Amino acid sequence: MRARNFWCTTLLLLCHPQLWSQALTKQFPPAGPASAQSANGPRVDAPAEAASASASIPDPADADPDDASVSSTIPEAHVVPPPPVGLPVKIEAVTQTSVKTDAGVVYTLLGNVVIHYKDYVISADRATYNQDTGDIVAQGNLRVDGGPDQAHLRASHGTMNPDAHIAHYYDVTGTLGQGRTSQVKAVTNFIPGVGAIAQSKPQLASSSPFAISGKEFIQTGEQSYHVIQGTMTSCSLPNPDWQLIARNFFLQNGVARGKSSVFELKGLPIVHKVPVFYMPYVTHAINGDSRQSGIEIPILGNDTTKGFIFGEEIYFVLGRSADLTVGAQYFSKRGFAPSAIFRLRGRGNDFATFRFQSLLDRLPGNENQGGVDMLFDGRHDFDTETRSVADIEYLSSYAYRQEFEDNYSVAINSEVKSQAFLAHSHQALAESIAFNRYQSFESSAGTVTGEQEITILHVPSLTFDGIDQYLEGTPLMWGVTASGSGLSRTEPGFQTSHVVPRLDVYPHLALPVHFYGWTFRPVVGLRDTFYGKSQNPGPLGIVPTERDATLNRKDFEAGLDFRPPALQRDFSTPWLEHLLGADVRHTLEPDVQYKYVTGINDFDSTLRFDSVDVASNTNELEYSLTQRLFLRHLRPHPCTGDEALGPDDTCAGETVNWLSWQVAQKYFFDDHFGGAITPRSRNVLDTTLDLTGVAFLARERAYSPVISRLRWQTTSSTNLEWDVDYDTKTGRLDSSNIFAAYKHGDYTFTFGDAHLHTLPGAEPASTATATPSGTTTPASTSTAAATETNFNQVRLSAIYGNSIKPGLSTGINAGYDFTLDKLQYGGVQANYNWNCCGLSFEVRRYSLGTVPEHTTYLYNFTLANVGSAGSLSWATRVF
Repeated sequence: MRARNFWCTTLLLLCHPQLWSQALTKQFPPAGPASAQSANGPRVDAPAEAASASASIPDPADADPDDASVSSTIPEAHVVPPPPVGLPVKIEAVTQTSVKTDAGVVYTLLGNVVIHYKDYVISADRATYNQDTGDIVAQGNLRVDGGPDQAHLRASHGTMNPDAHIAHYYDVTGTLGQGRTSQVKAVTNFIPGVGAIAQSKPQLASSSPFAISGKEFIQTGEQSYHVIQGTMTSCSLPNPDWQLIARNFFLQNGVARGKSSVFELKGLPIVHKVPVFYMPYVTHAINGDSRQSGIEIPILGNDTTKGFIFGEEIYFVLGRSADLTVGAQYFSKRGFAPSAIFRLRGRGNDFATFRFQSLLDRLPGNENQGGVDMLFDGRHDFDTETRSVADIEYLSSYAYRQEFEDNYSVAINSEVKSQAFLAHSHQALAESIAFNRYQSFESSAGTVTGEQEITILHVPSLTFDGIDQYLEGTPLMWGVTASGSGLSRTEPGFQTSHVVPRLDVYPHLALPVHFYGWTFRPVVGLRDTFYGKSQNPGPLGIVPTERDATLNRKDFEAGLDFRPPALQRDFSTPWLEHLLGADVRHTLEPDVQYKYVTGINDFDSTLRFDSVDVASNTNELEYSLTQRLFLRHLRPHPCTGDEALGPDDTCAGETVNWLSWQVAQKYFFDDHFGGAITPRSRNVLDTTLDLTGVAFLARERAYSPVISRLRWQTTSSTNLEWDVDYDTKTGRLDSSNIFAAYKHGDYTFTFGDAHLHTLPGAEPASTATATPSGTTTPASTSTAAATETNFNQVRLSAIYGNSIKPGLSTGINAGYDFTLDKLQYGGVQANYNWNCCGLSFEVRRYSLGTVPEHTTYLYNFTLANVGSAGSLSWATRVF
């Protein structure tokens, strides 16, 4: 029974056709022109007494003039007088004789023999060539290069007819297919009809796309071969890291097939070679850029929550422009997880992608965390001015995402956004129709109340935008924004009608004035917003309710943007030149903006759907100062190493924005905002969102916090940003976000620290400002018992090497929550790449929200030009 189980397991795990789902199909070059061939091959009529050191048959009148020969390193030889007909053939040898027989004129060649025939180059120690039939018999150090299949073969001896693509070689090693020279392969997303989309992830690639060796190698036609007692691999010969061994391999139409083969690893530290798997049937693409439908390599892994993981996928090629992958994974502790991915690529920017993943959780009742996550992305351009775009996602359960999503950044995202729109733009006018759905999960399953969510719909929104443009014959500029929407909102304790109509129109005039570096831009406008429904405002602690009464909100808006000339000073001192290698220019750029809005006196009666509904009266002044340091390098040098990986002006001698620092604040002349402030609660208004995404209005106040935005970039490999919101009224930091990254050679380090202080009221300010409403929910806004909360989280990563670096690479990433005093996630990965295969191991630990802590052990084994087997996906890699 053990033997039977072994054979069954081996068959399920590794008896799979190798897939090529992420490469561009290439066609072999066409054969020579038929007009230059006779029924029996090329014919020449060289005289028998022509016994020179070399012979060459020139092109006939009807031969293809573009039929280029494969180059040879052997020096050029003398040319034999041309026959009246025949194909271009050049013969080189130390000594050469020819004899006319019944079978035709036969050349006998000895010493450094080289025969150029069509796009073949054939070399050997000695050979015979039949001028009439094209047959070649070669012995000793036989080498064959070129041909329609880009062959590079070495053999002890053999016979061939290059014109008929028939050959029989002995003791052969070599490669077929177009060779590569790099270890990094840019993977294409899928096969387009007119091109390919390149992904950012690299793939381990070998310089030999398909290498073979065998006791005998028989060519039976173009793209048709038979290897007897041989091997095949994607590693370079003669010492491959791995190979498949079989009695017979058949190579036809770009695909190699073998039966009863053994997968063998070679060059291991302890033993020279180890047979690993028996494979009853296996396929391998000869051309490394082709695709093939079939069964993919299985997925194996282990997780403390999922248990033992076994998965399988089937890949389908749906023509040149589309493919489909369907599969499922089995978690021994939870059940089956079906999944599917469909990809389509059209002309230009047109594309469509559909992803489906789910879990049929077998746990009972409240312990069940099964769910479905579906995502569709697509775009179609009707012409240069009209396009349609869709980005639609459906998530049935946030607990399912937290527990079973492999990507950490996706797992912690509690928002699900969907939109689809059709837009047309011409010159300065644009029209669009859009459908939007916003979903925010306030809690996950496992809580006392279960999953709670906010859902906001725009079904649909019609928008017209007129970009500011001059009125003919005047210095005035006009612009307009108009929209009509059907809206609805649902959340725990509050629900609007299925469709609430809203019309919003905002025409405005501006008069830009410029003189001697000074800029003034006054603007005036009227805004009219009509709502088909409104709400009954309630005091703090009472949830508002919808009412049938309409609401027509009118307001007058005026503003002024005033920008004085920038102040600048150049510094060119010896110590700066020695320290920075550049001249320095320091600039000061002040900016003052005034805004006045009046007429919005019914803020509490307005239903909340998006940022349009949080407009309020205001009388404010915003002032900011931006400092910049520009560098002009005095000793430019060519970009090399990490500098050459991306845009980097610091090595090219150009002037660069080396450091920028902006400080800004607002002063409110009307600290009540027309009665829009609810005391002891978090208030988000349109005017505060213009300054910062962090809510700071818990009561009336005249000054906003001071915001600071510092950005420093020395090279494309070094980056630092520090964003701070400091509240002068309370004397504390409302937020502080630091991000730093450094890369040098094989070393990469990143660090991030996020600190946030939330006001009492609804969800944290950062979450609320990310919603379409831009404000708190009516139910949570009225929660008087809410308290202030501090969040402080750190993210860091340290990496040596990368996924395709030869040898050892290691990496670690982690996220720690100081407020909860626990590790949110952590991952450690080690990777080792040989010449054409690699092995990766990773350990991940998650602790998210109500989801129990769990640890996952992942691995991945990669074969160059073939694919990978294991549970470590690109989404979960440390590097």
